[in-house]
Amino acid sequence: MSFPLRVIKKFAHALAGLKVAFSTDNSFKTHLLFSFIALAAGLWLRPDLTGWALIVLAIGLVFVAELFNTAIEYLVRMLTTDYHELAEKLLNISAGAVLFATFTALALAALVFLPLLGFRGTR
Repeated sequence: MSFPLRVIKKFAHALAGLKVAFSTDNSFKTHLLFSFIALAAGLWLRPDLTGWALIVLAIGLVFVAELFNTAIEYLVRMLTTDYHELAEKLLNISAGAVLFATFTALALAALVFLPLLGFRGTR
């Protein structure tokens, strides 16, 4: 198989994975809604290039964490349908990673948007 064809197949598999994640996990729809809100706020408040970079990185961070969380959920379901303490810990840790990513994104959004709304930190 030629190199360009292998690359195209890899992209096709990646897009199929995104489609599965977005169509089966309601959290993606929630994250997508808040991503649109963040992007709309950016269009309204017009942050500088660094602010836009932080917004895009924050959105990407949350989606990457959610993708890994979804993959881990599928892996656990594939390995066992019974309760297992380690499976529960694995699921809780991956959900915690999404929560941490989300709080990080919220902090970055505050750092970008609050000054543009007139809020200034104290010194």
